[in-house]
Amino acid sequence: MDTGAKHLVELKARYEDLGKARALLSGATSLGTFVQSDTYFSLGERRLKLRSTDGVKEGQLVYYERPDASGVKESQVLLATVSDGAAVREMLTRVFPVQAEVRKTREVYRFQGVQVHLDTVAGLGKFLEFEKILTDDSEREEGRKTLEALRRYFQIPEEDLMASSYSDLVESG
Repeated sequence: MDTGAKHLVELKARYEDLGKARALLSGATSLGTFVQSDTYFSLGERRLKLRSTDGVKEGQLVYYERPDASGVKESQVLLATVSDGAAVREMLTRVFPVQAEVRKTREVYRFQGVQVHLDTVAGLGKFLEFEKILTDDSEREEGRKTLEALRRYFQIPEEDLMASSYSDLVESG
């Protein structure tokens, strides 16, 4: 798993037809399918979650800053792999209130230099997410254009673009 600081552009949308998405991803590299549980902690404007993957002892602590805006948006992400996800989750739940628990099955692909996630989220439905890591600020505009081109390629209408995190939907749902 990637660790450290990442600067990326991303886009998330409702996308009920994952079969169509798989067909459009023909030629992409499949990186696997994972059943993940994300525990989001309540920290005001800041976002912290612990991700655990079924069958894996390690967890991933993820801190991120991202505007709640639909369409392509920039994120600053800090990732740390923790050797015992369950123990870290236990500690964090004693310190911080849990905002939401999100369980999903995530198919991960590499397509045109972008990581593509096909997510089936318990209680919420199906989603498509694009993430492109920027190595420096000069790639910002190109990254944005790449994701906009993918949005058109996958025929994602404006109204299906998502501004918020799965945790916000679970919390409000």
